[in-house]
Amino acid sequence: MPATPKPTAALQARRWQELDLLCRLGLGLAPIAPDVCALLRQLAGADAAALFWLDEEGLPEGFFHEDSPDSVRDLFLNEFERLFVGPHETNVLALARRDGPRVGRLIAPDARYFRSNTYNLLVRASGHHHALDLRVEVPGPSGPVVRAVVLLFRAPGTAFGPPQAEVLERASAHLARAFAPARAAPWNASTDGPVGHVLLDAASQRPVLADATAWQLLRQAQLRGLGLSDAADLPAHLPRLLAAQPGQASRIAVPQGVLQVQTHALHPPGGGAMQLLMTLQLQRPRHIDVARRVLALPLSPLQREIALLAGLGYARADCAPHTGVSPEALKKHLRTILQTAGASDWDSLSTTLRG
Repeated sequence: MPATPKPTAALQARRWQELDLLCRLGLGLAPIAPDVCALLRQLAGADAAALFWLDEEGLPEGFFHEDSPDSVRDLFLNEFERLFVGPHETNVLALARRDGPRVGRLIAPDARYFRSNTYNLLVRASGHHHALDLRVEVPGPSGPVVRAVVLLFRAPGTAFGPPQAEVLERASAHLARAFAPARAAPWNASTDGPVGHVLLDAASQRPVLADATAWQLLRQAQLRGLGLSDAADLPAHLPRLLAAQPGQASRIAVPQGVLQVQTHALHPPGGGAMQLLMTLQLQRPRHIDVARRVLALPLSPLQREIALLAGLGYARADCAPHTGVSPEALKKHLRTILQTAGASDWDSLSTTLRG
């Protein structure tokens, strides 16, 4: 099998900017997790990547793994406490502790790791052997708070080393920006995705029936405690997992976007027992599509930053405080941007980039 050609410096620079722009959208890591994993894998030369995001208390919220089999993913989601917690398990919580190096705890693990459930039931079961980890920290009121853990994987053979660890060190600052408060932009919209339905018993709120789309959306959500095998019923605690309340909407950040959950009462004709209908819909932030259109333009890194501001709904006057470019330089850059994008002015550039 021929060796994979080494990526050019220009391609790597473009990947770094793509990572930076996506993280600076202020969406958190969940909606951009597939993109982030792909970029980190390409930048470091790994076979696969996984991303685990944590809440503000440091507890796991969700994860995305590029290539783990459904059985492995379901095992992790449903049996985490029983199989993967203990003194000999190097799990996500262990990697998130701040009592060790931020990068590379698994770069040279001891023999206990290779006897652990984490390695044998998760890592090896996904076809991997070598691992490289990163702890992502953000500033908090009382000091740094861990908000994510990144894992890169390779099959048996070439192990990770300092060059790959340096890549993750550099990526850490970009990933931390994803948790910063979003810079308020006047335009914020989502593309509505498929809709699924779950019928609940009104008294117990236990799931009774679910259509195929609902099953698909729940599997893709990869929420802890919600590993779904084809033969299993939906868990009785589904409404609690989804923070679902009748008459209220909840929004949960998941890979590829946000899962919107709404529940309302159904009154069957003829006086039958009341039931609840839970509606699930995946909404994909259009900011991600705007960033991709900007990245596809043959522009300089600075010009892409300017174009992204237009696509996100900022005014032209916002360019100076956000990019530091002078009014004179902005005119020159904007002339190139408009010509490249086929737009006539700032407003038409904004419209073009929104698609």
